[in-house]
Amino acid sequence: MSGLRLVNEVPDALTRLVRCIVSGFCSVECSLVMDLLIHHPGIKEDDLLEITKFDKKQLRSIVTTLKQDQFIHSRIQMETGSDGKATRHNYYFINYSIFVNVVKYKLDQVRRKIETMERDMTIRASFRCPRCHKTFTDLETGQLFDSATQTYNCTYCLTEVEEEVYDKNHFDSRTLMAKFNEQMEPFYDLLRELDGIKLSDTLLDPPLIKDAKTNNR
Repeated sequence: MSGLRLVNEVPDALTRLVRCIVSGFCSVECSLVMDLLIHHPGIKEDDLLEITKFDKKQLRSIVTTLKQDQFIHSRIQMETGSDGKATRHNYYFINYSIFVNVVKYKLDQVRRKIETMERDMTIRASFRCPRCHKTFTDLETGQLFDSATQTYNCTYCLTEVEEEVYDKNHFDSRTLMAKFNEQMEPFYDLLRELDGIKLSDTLLDPPLIKDAKTNNR
């Protein structure tokens, strides 16, 4: 871990990354909850209900979605009420380190999927013999070309092959990769800004806020 710069405040690039990700891929309700967790790390569920005006069932559904995506985490604390009874309370926060790792993983998974599509497109049949129905890929075109006749002929029966016709609406994987790189570049820029930064333990596992309503911004 040498060479890392320890910080005690969440970097602006990190909060921007969180907001960009949730606004681009999550519901408005999820974005609202995430924004509150940025301002109030370790917020109590009761306070979230009060601030958002969601009912408990709706909030729990939103929280479940965000937890499944590993965007947020929770802690349960037993507290004694004015009646002397102990009750369980949920507190929520963003573990930014895990959030960044999840984003990197998901971006890498999409990139790998597109690369697989590219490979599949490369090895798919591009030519077919109308006589024996043998197929050939782009990588085999050099074997088919007859310089004497200036035609592409089947290596088995020597019949001139025909180019395979695919649905014109079928996407070009190279175009898809270029589009992916263009759309994801803002995320990669923010991730690069975070290289070499280590968040303090209090940022990764923040203290619980007993009453965020009075401090709502």
